[in-house]
Amino acid sequence: MGAAPAFADTAPAGHEQTDPAETKAAETKADEAKTDEANRAAIEKLLVYPNDYLLTDPSAYLREHAAAALAGTPADRAHFLAVEVDGIRRDDARIAIARIMNAAGPVLKKQCRALVDSDDVEALRAFLKTGQYVARAEDEKRAAEDDDRLRLSQIMSAGGPAVRKAAGAALDGSIEDVRAFLKTGQYVARAEDENRAEVQRLLDDPNSGPVVREAAQKALAGSAADVEHFLKAGLKNAAETDDRIRTTRIMSAGGPAVRKAANAALSGSIEDIRTFLKTGQYVARAEDENRAEVQRILDDPNSGPVVREAAQKALAGSAADVEHFLKEGQFTARAADKAAAEAARGTSGSAQPGTTVVPAAATAGGTAPAAAADVRTVGEDSLASTGPTTPLGQLAAAGGAAVLLGAGALVAARRRPQA
Repeated sequence: MGAAPAFADTAPAGHEQTDPAETKAAETKADEAKTDEANRAAIEKLLVYPNDYLLTDPSAYLREHAAAALAGTPADRAHFLAVEVDGIRRDDARIAIARIMNAAGPVLKKQCRALVDSDDVEALRAFLKTGQYVARAEDEKRAAEDDDRLRLSQIMSAGGPAVRKAAGAALDGSIEDVRAFLKTGQYVARAEDENRAEVQRLLDDPNSGPVVREAAQKALAGSAADVEHFLKAGLKNAAETDDRIRTTRIMSAGGPAVRKAANAALSGSIEDIRTFLKTGQYVARAEDENRAEVQRILDDPNSGPVVREAAQKALAGSAADVEHFLKEGQFTARAADKAAAEAARGTSGSAQPGTTVVPAAATAGGTAPAAAADVRTVGEDSLASTGPTTPLGQLAAAGGAAVLLGAGALVAARRRPQA
């Protein structure tokens, strides 16, 4: 038998054998390097703000320990992340929460106090991430509600009865009730107060009639709708009724002209009635007073025939005729009566009743003027020609003619003995 083949002492080229222990050591070293690289990145991330790890600005304490870890060994970095960082995170979160609490509202402040001494890092982180903003929103909401309630209280203090009543009801209700009052309710209540004040003013006005006052009292005793209805419709109707009553009373106590004018107004529109009350009654009263004065002159025994005749004619005429008589006509008529009386006194010594008196112009051989052509007889009515249709201007001319007649009678009396 042949001899067995001998094995070579070394492996073929390219097929060298490796030590498993060395391979494992190399792999472990690579893993450690990779882990350390990840730890280094995590530590560097802690120094960036904002970050998802702490949600706070890195403090000087954190920066100091992180820098030491980065400068140290992989074990230092691993220890920093595994042991130290949680304590630093907790302390930094507490500091951030304490700062928030200094300027916080009631809700936020309460939550800050509950967490500032907590060891629960996740609870601290959750508050910094979301909880603080929820609490802030609640504080803002409550502050807005407080502002609205304060505004309502101020309005209530300065308002009238209706405003105070509505504001008090809103304060006793929800924040929605408060805001409904601020948005619309206050204006409705103010309108009611203003309406009631206006009705009260009408009630206190001495110029308001009894119907208006009665309706105003009834409205004030009722609801806001009653007050509004009175101002929109009831007042108009009540005032018209009062004006008609006033006109009727004036008519009952007035003279003929007032009664006539009042009756015409009552037969017309409310505008006619108010025109009568404003101006017409005074015009009619003046006419009545003027006619009464003319009647007094007519009845006066000292009034002469010309004055009485002119007064009668004025009374039979219009208001303008009466006024004209009082302003001018009576004085012209009085002058005519006076002239006639003086003429009669001048001829009473020589002329006898029934004696014919000829104007002086006729005795001188001339023709008597047409105005004096008619021969007058002493003792007869020398003013018979001034009848009720004679104008006041002609009454004055008649007075002048009477003076001429008197002068002619005196000349005739002096010449008669020489005949």
